Amino acid sequence: MSHPPVAIPESESYRLRAADIDQEFEIRVARPIPGMMGPPGATYDVLYVLDGDLFFGIAVDMTRIMHQLYGELPPILVVGIGYGSGDPSVAGELRGRDFTPTTNDEFEQMGRRLMPDREPLLPEGQRLGGGHRFLSFLTGELAPLIGERYPVHGMSSLLWGSSLGGLFALYTLFTAPDAFDGFIVASPAIWWDDDHLFDVEERSARPDRARTRLFLGVGGLEEDERVPMLAPFRMVSNVEEMGRRLGGGRYDWLDSRTHVFADETHTSVLPAVLTRGLRFVLGPGDRRG
Repeated sequence: MSHPPVAIPESESYRLRAADIDQEFEIRVARPIPGMMGPPGATYDVLYVLDGDLFFGIAVDMTRIMHQLYGELPPILVVGIGYGSGDPSVAGELRGRDFTPTTNDEFEQMGRRLMPDREPLLPEGQRLGGGHRFLSFLTGELAPLIGERYPVHGMSSLLWGSSLGGLFALYTLFTAPDAFDGFIVASPAIWWDDDHLFDVEERSARPDRARTRLFLGVGGLEEDERVPMLAPFRMVSNVEEMGRRLGGGRYDWLDSRTHVFADETHTSVLPAVLTRGLRFVLGPGDRRG
């Protein structure tokens, strides 16, 4: 006896091909729904979720319940960007291409060691370092589509990314800070390519608008020696260093907050960063300049 799959109410999905990447993405969109606080209103803030295959459901559930019950958040349209593949190795390879600003031979060799029998999907030379093309897709193709189909004009747009997705989110903040009004970053892979992101930070662009907000979080157990696979990446140390740099007075256009979540891991910290981050970036104050 077959049963229908469980669906998320008030949501839909699109297949959208990115011209410069020659890749079809699965775009999932969920609208806010009424709750104790009444109908969600005429316009929505929008949250773009990287790794949408993994994190779209978390983002929908938390944004909805935090709006519906006590109005902790405004109504938020959630947009998940994924690949629609049920194979984690496929999504892993594609996100490596899309979320990284540079190539990294050491990382590519590590991938071959972990999956020696798997034939790569992408040709050599195109497996890493495509972050600039992915950013162009988000801002030049996806965001205009969302603006045409949903009532988000003039509202805040936010980007949420974790790990390599967090690397991409910070890369976007430093190179194209006008692309989004707020950034929520969990456990970013600052270690990528010999800490290349610190060099990008030193050359960071200044946005045209007045203020941008960033919430940067990491799990306190991500650099624990009892987790030897993660400890060498210095997740906690790098996040603390980035937080010091951003809080040093040079960024008069940026409101940032950094938090280490005690007793949380690389995975368990995700909902904590998301919910704390949403409350910060959408909190009181002029977010849009």
